Amino acid sequence: MSEFFQNMERVKVDKNSKPVIKFDNVCKTYTLYKSDQERFRALFIKPRNPILHRALDHVSFEVHKGESVGIMGDNGCGKSTLLKTVTGVNFPDEGTVEVDGMVAALLELTAGFSIEMTGRENIYLKGYILGLDDSQIKEIEKRVIDFAELGEYIDQPVRTYSSGMKMRLGFAINVNISPDILVVDEALAVGDAAFKAKCKNKIREIIETGVTVLFVSHNAAQVEEICERSIYMKKGHIIFDGPTKETHLVYLVDKRTMQIDKRKKKIAQLEELIKTSDNVEDVKAAENVLPKHKKRLEALESDFEQYSKDLENFRKDYYGNDDSDKKDTEE
Repeated sequence: MSEFFQNMERVKVDKNSKPVIKFDNVCKTYTLYKSDQERFRALFIKPRNPILHRALDHVSFEVHKGESVGIMGDNGCGKSTLLKTVTGVNFPDEGTVEVDGMVAALLELTAGFSIEMTGRENIYLKGYILGLDDSQIKEIEKRVIDFAELGEYIDQPVRTYSSGMKMRLGFAINVNISPDILVVDEALAVGDAAFKAKCKNKIREIIETGVTVLFVSHNAAQVEEICERSIYMKKGHIIFDGPTKETHLVYLVDKRTMQIDKRKKKIAQLEELIKTSDNVEDVKAAENVLPKHKKRLEALESDFEQYSKDLENFRKDYYGNDDSDKKDTEE
């Protein structure tokens, strides 16, 4: 565990309390377009046979005050759509979403800035967007300015800022507004090493005050450090919801299962080609790559066995002999 999250003091979570985030059978579908022109035409003419992508497919879960929950899954599984639904950027096509409290989102850190306004003026603008009044914004203004470390640039138009400076200001605003819920998507730290350390320490402070956190990162070790509970998503579905270590192992076992099946199909295709093709060059090429695929398959199967064993051992240690409390959301 990194120094930033060692011995972190978490508030006790009351699972019997009313959840601060509740998704009930939520679905969200997007229409995919081949070009911007096709997207524009769709504003006036309903497209024939549209390509639909269901980003969230009957998703249900609850998060209670003070929980830090990670969201795991490959690109396109629905993680970002879920977070944007929590923040109110997206709205579900079906189902209901309940969010109780002020949400600060470290998603697109520079979203909502006016490039002609100064950094200081943008603090007020973002504050108004988040529903704060003048007195509340005035209270956090100095904290935001000190945290962002922009110096005299704070009174310069944002159009003069580098992308890093804008991200630092966006981060500083969102972590200093005293949110009830903090949503983080691959934006735990920005800037140089010293500022990254400052950001991570701030996240720790926020968690220790009892703020509810939803955290997405491809860095599994970081998710395990920050989140005691995690949700594994795949193709818009929740596959598993449980302790982060268990969720990560479920993900790895499932991932290796898919990779093994894909590799076996490729090997079968190559063997069939070698057996049936009359093209000497194709056969020779297949014979050259076949051993590499078989070697990779052996490595994948070895990983699968190890992850399966680790998962079994974790469950024995965590749940003991009584599996009655074990999560049953795994498919």
